[in-house]
Amino acid sequence: MLKHFAKMENLSIDILKDLLLIPSPSGDETTIINKVETHLKDLVDDVFRDVCGNLIAIKRGKTNRKLMLSAHADEVGMMVTYIDDDGFLYFQELGGIDTNLLPGQRVEIHNHQGIVYGIIGKKPPHLQNREAKAKDFEAEDLWIDIAANSKVDAETRVEVGDFITYQTQPIGLNDNVWTSKSLDDKVGLLTLIEVAKSLKNKQPAMNVYFVASVQEELGARGVRTATMNIQPDYGIAIDVTHATDYPTCSPQKSGEIKIGNGVVIAKGPNIEPSLERKLIDLAKQYEIKYQIEPIAHPTGTDANFIQVSGKGVKTALLSIPCRYMHSPNEIVSLLDIAEGVKLLTSLCSIDLDN
Repeated sequence: MLKHFAKMENLSIDILKDLLLIPSPSGDETTIINKVETHLKDLVDDVFRDVCGNLIAIKRGKTNRKLMLSAHADEVGMMVTYIDDDGFLYFQELGGIDTNLLPGQRVEIHNHQGIVYGIIGKKPPHLQNREAKAKDFEAEDLWIDIAANSKVDAETRVEVGDFITYQTQPIGLNDNVWTSKSLDDKVGLLTLIEVAKSLKNKQPAMNVYFVASVQEELGARGVRTATMNIQPDYGIAIDVTHATDYPTCSPQKSGEIKIGNGVVIAKGPNIEPSLERKLIDLAKQYEIKYQIEPIAHPTGTDANFIQVSGKGVKTALLSIPCRYMHSPNEIVSLLDIAEGVKLLTSLCSIDLDN
């Protein structure tokens, strides 16, 4: 089993890089949804999209019971909201972004003409007064420079309402650890694809619904309609969670989650206890590395709304440890993704009602 998954990791990195290179800010997920469908369509029995744009792929099982596996397709980003007379662009964030990280970042502005590159600017420290140096930035304190010489010049290339994403490239820091923007939640999409690959020549115990959901970063909007449409008996959200294995992070306050130490199984009121226990038992049975994350409130993931949709869904949350979430350079380990794939593949082989 370990040799099989070591090989799988080498195959998966090409898919992961494929996904990471496709921009998918919340509200503009069509291209990434198309790519996920390309990877899934030959591995499942049916694929369709709902009105909101969620991709739903079905692998039919031995019973009529339904297991939904959901990973969100969108990433945090920004949107052009104003162009001034000198051609500088102003923006608002899409999702939770630390605005203090933005000055100096390269960005891509996406519209029907293609991609326009820009730099997020601010006044340099040499020209700031002492009070300005110490303050936290708001979006209106920053701008995007596309080297336009006027508003008219800028408007020949960009429009108000255009989406913006970080301009970074995936980089392997070593054989297993990778950094990139949008690992949240492209690692979840990769997990869906790898589980579907592992089930290609097998019939799962239940009908498995693979969902690439939209607009999670804006309040898990897409998964609400997907869950109401599917009406699953069981639902598992696949996302990232905060790794806390770096300086200044307190395990007493934030828990102890480390990259490379395995997939993370959540516990708390958002999680159905018997499903959580089944995941832990399977991890122990198949010697799958896992970590526990206690979450004493509704999670900020698709699991939040899966649980309370319709008549209610037995819900769990599996996460991949991630450093520097929502930044231009998130960090994850392929080893944790592989453990998550093994755990979900084993789950799909059993009837959760027995």
